[in-house]
Amino acid sequence: MLRASRRLLQHRPLLVRLPFRAMAAETDAPSKKRDASAMDAGYQRITEGSASMLYECRAEDTKTRGKGKDDGPVFYNKVQVFNRDVSVLVMALFAQWRYIEKRERQAGADARKSGGDGVQAAEAERARLYALSAAELDELLKEDAATGGLRVLDALAATGLRSVRYAKEVPGVKKVVSNDIEAEAAKKCQENATSNGCDSLVEAVCGDAVAHMINSRGDPYDVIDLDPYGSAAPFLDGAVQAISDGGLLCVTSTDMTVLSGGYPEVCYAKYGAMPTKAKHLHEYALRVLLHAIEASATRYARHIVPVVSLSIDFYIRVFVRVYKSPSNVKHTIGRRALVLQSAGCPSFYLQPLGSPTQRDGGYTCGRLHEPPRKINQMGRRAQRRAEEEAEDEEEEEEEFDPEAVAPARCAETGAAFKIGGPIWSAPIHDAEWVAAALDRVNAECDEHLSTTERIHGVFTAVSEELMDVPLYYTIPDICKTLHCAAPKLCEVRAALQHAGYRSSQSHRDPDAIKTDAPPRVLWDVFRCWVKKHPVSEKRLAEPRSAAARPARLRSSRSSIISWHSSISSHIAMFGSLLSSSSNLGSS
Repeated sequence: MLRASRRLLQHRPLLVRLPFRAMAAETDAPSKKRDASAMDAGYQRITEGSASMLYECRAEDTKTRGKGKDDGPVFYNKVQVFNRDVSVLVMALFAQWRYIEKRERQAGADARKSGGDGVQAAEAERARLYALSAAELDELLKEDAATGGLRVLDALAATGLRSVRYAKEVPGVKKVVSNDIEAEAAKKCQENATSNGCDSLVEAVCGDAVAHMINSRGDPYDVIDLDPYGSAAPFLDGAVQAISDGGLLCVTSTDMTVLSGGYPEVCYAKYGAMPTKAKHLHEYALRVLLHAIEASATRYARHIVPVVSLSIDFYIRVFVRVYKSPSNVKHTIGRRALVLQSAGCPSFYLQPLGSPTQRDGGYTCGRLHEPPRKINQMGRRAQRRAEEEAEDEEEEEEEFDPEAVAPARCAETGAAFKIGGPIWSAPIHDAEWVAAALDRVNAECDEHLSTTERIHGVFTAVSEELMDVPLYYTIPDICKTLHCAAPKLCEVRAALQHAGYRSSQSHRDPDAIKTDAPPRVLWDVFRCWVKKHPVSEKRLAEPRSAAARPARLRSSRSSIISWHSSISSHIAMFGSLLSSSSNLGSS
């Protein structure tokens, strides 16, 4: 795709199918001769995975007047090989899951028709397929490809190299539609498919991506890949309508400047969420994008289930399954939350948008600065009377638990809260998918992947994350607030574990710490650290300084400080565990 065509506001209402097969046949004859003198003629041979192509390098003729000598008229992003490798891996896993689910449903239906136990038959079929290796499942997928294979849409194909890789490397693919708005790019797609021997699987289409997806609602795709040059927001609404029930939606967004808070008004306009510009911006961006996809899906009685969400280099990439379930859409408010970010320190709280009611599946507005009401079997009036009696008996108790609920102002600095979101607050990874991806990489089923070492490292880090804990802190950010030296990450995690809380790192930031401990406990750990490694007196001279407030040891918390003050003994206690287990050490 021409870089000029990546401007997201450019849409064409007509969908035009051109005879690219005929053009490809005319241009494919001299391909071998052209390959011999490719470099002299301004071409270079690009090989990626099992696909290769002749890429035309004529920067002086390109519409964008590219400065690089390898800038061609059709866009090719050479730094996203890892993106395409991960996409091939996840799509191969999806093909296997989809095949198992289909066979399971078929076995149950056949058993019920014959008067047997459909549930037991489905479970037996699932157990049989689960016992097979990934290579054996791949063979079954190839046999089933002609009749029940995957229909894939590469909505923004450019050179079509990604489409060719899907056709050649993903087992069980029936058809790949390679779409681009530029006729020259669509022509190049078909040429590359023909030269790679998969023109029977790849069909090049020239047209607007949004119009193509809207027109495909009657014949939906099993997989839709959105990899735009910039924001994916304009394509989400069409994608969630053109995907089949249970289908896989793969989305990339490269506008990290917007998602990370550089232009909050633009972020809200595109994704319907406000960024907070905190240090957890990489995961925050993932959750904003997932929120936007879910918001588009729920308009059509659909909802999403994220399987893998990655922040990589300068972009984010998410893989979600889209299901049609009007009853489940009612619970979408429980998967979204606002973020209350302290303006004076890294502390943050998540405020759910809704609280569950006694009505089955019902929600009401969330309550700020209050814990969610407990739902039990008694009626509302009886519950209200019980709450009033409890308040009369315990008048001196606090109105809310400060460990679980955001106070009116930041408890550490007294600063106000910035309101961010809403964001996706449910898990962003599926542990079963991540484990299956690691198993497939270890089994070396995909020899064509050139970044397997990095894939293994990233997915290993993802597998060690706390998947039910949104967002994270960073050690340098906390120490910057306190103006103190930074402790080792393993020391902080050991103290949190000894206090009864969980912690992990993030796959994106090596200095990140995800924990289910409330901000107060985390700050108490650092208060003890500052007590052992004092901050400079000039930093504490001003009582209202950002460093003085969190570093102050409060007498009301003496019981917590007492066990934190023995942090050295905690580290010694867990020393052997830290050295032998990557769960406590750095990933």
